[in-house]
Amino acid sequence: MSEDAVEEEKTRLRALGVRVRQGARDLLPTTSLTLRGGEVAVAVGPPGGGHTSLALALAGRLRLDAGRVELDGDASPRVLQAAVALVDVPGVSEPDEMVPFRTILGEELAMAKHKPSAAAIDGWLGEYDLATGTTTEAVPPVPRLEILARMALLRPGTRFLVLTYPERLGLPVAQWLDIANDLADSESRPGVLVTASRAVTIPAGVRTFTIGPTEEA
Repeated sequence: MSEDAVEEEKTRLRALGVRVRQGARDLLPTTSLTLRGGEVAVAVGPPGGGHTSLALALAGRLRLDAGRVELDGDASPRVLQAAVALVDVPGVSEPDEMVPFRTILGEELAMAKHKPSAAAIDGWLGEYDLATGTTTEAVPPVPRLEILARMALLRPGTRFLVLTYPERLGLPVAQWLDIANDLADSESRPGVLVTASRAVTIPAGVRTFTIGPTEEA
């Protein structure tokens, strides 16, 4: 089988001219992108609601004013919601900073239909050398993003992850790209989209899209 044929067989998430408006203002300017299973891509745009709106649109959780989001040609919100997991998205899936992180882990395990036992939670905390009483705000950025993303992958049916604006946590590009690549290389081979600001420099070779009218940088 040719390389092109193998590429076509990969699960594909596409946003085609997606736009979301609130009155006269664009919450998400017209945006197009394509993400395949096992791939990391970056969507670049100015700070603001466009990052969150893009994540919600890709996960089938936002009414579109124009365009279409589809998974292997299926634009059903139910299909998108089951396949696209939103990781630590501000105002959406971002955990409460003051809550003990073990409580967040228990909730994530339950969402993934795993038993949120004390032993299981302690295992996750121990893997990252986190104390049992650590609050979410005290978890360093790397384990925070990595744990929440890995737990999202435990949910049945997850095929894509959206990591929204990790630089807000103080993570440099190299660190969040390492996390994204590790996730994409994991056994289930999810597609991983990271949103970032125009202020960061994305390494050559990483597929990059623009949150806005220009399809690909």
